[in-house]
Amino acid sequence: MRTDYNSLVSNYNNLVSKYNDLVSRYDEIFTTASQDATAVTLVYHTDFGNEMHILSLSIPYDLYEFYHEKPHPVFSTDNPEAVKAYITPNDTVIQDIVSVIRSQTESEEELADALLDLVQYKGYTLSVRYYVTNEFKYPIETLVEMGGDCDTHAVLYASLLKAAGFKVLFLISTDGTHAAVAVHLTDPPTHNTQSEFHYFEYNGERYYYAETTGSGWMVGDLPPDLEGTSFYLVQI
Repeated sequence: MRTDYNSLVSNYNNLVSKYNDLVSRYDEIFTTASQDATAVTLVYHTDFGNEMHILSLSIPYDLYEFYHEKPHPVFSTDNPEAVKAYITPNDTVIQDIVSVIRSQTESEEELADALLDLVQYKGYTLSVRYYVTNEFKYPIETLVEMGGDCDTHAVLYASLLKAAGFKVLFLISTDGTHAAVAVHLTDPPTHNTQSEFHYFEYNGERYYYAETTGSGWMVGDLPPDLEGTSFYLVQI
């Protein structure tokens, strides 16, 4: 009988814990934004994909309008350096995101992977979605509009990494069909999902490939369909 009682108590405590967790997540998702701002809610993972978090942002309309009305220079294989205009690590929203996620991670690799997970399209609603667009976007536009092309995901990730103090390369494939990011880590990644990590040598340092569009890829992973792809490297 004592064993049955202890089992019931344990099950009850587990249910209470799950209930409290659901209440907490509900409160996070339904955070109310002020009337002069738009609410954005994103799901991301720390502990290399094992721990889920919900982040609700309140982005002022005037900040979005500021970027939406700014010039949007074209960056391409003909002018890859133009991408630097879109990198905005000093934005308060960008810095706030980094501050929250930094407090939840324990190493530079975990931080780089958690920020990567934040910008990847996961196939469900609360993520930065991938969809085709003919326009370039600043990070604030990408957050408010909940996504865009590969270049918009990459610009957002590069901005977050710079705000976190990482050395960053922006990557534009030489055929002009893809954009991604490479990030410098002090030590090689140990949580990439592939048997080998992929990196670029730049000024005597290694920058590890980061696929910003599809989910599941970790820093150092290179999707098989990109094997053999050459890239223009832009130091951010």
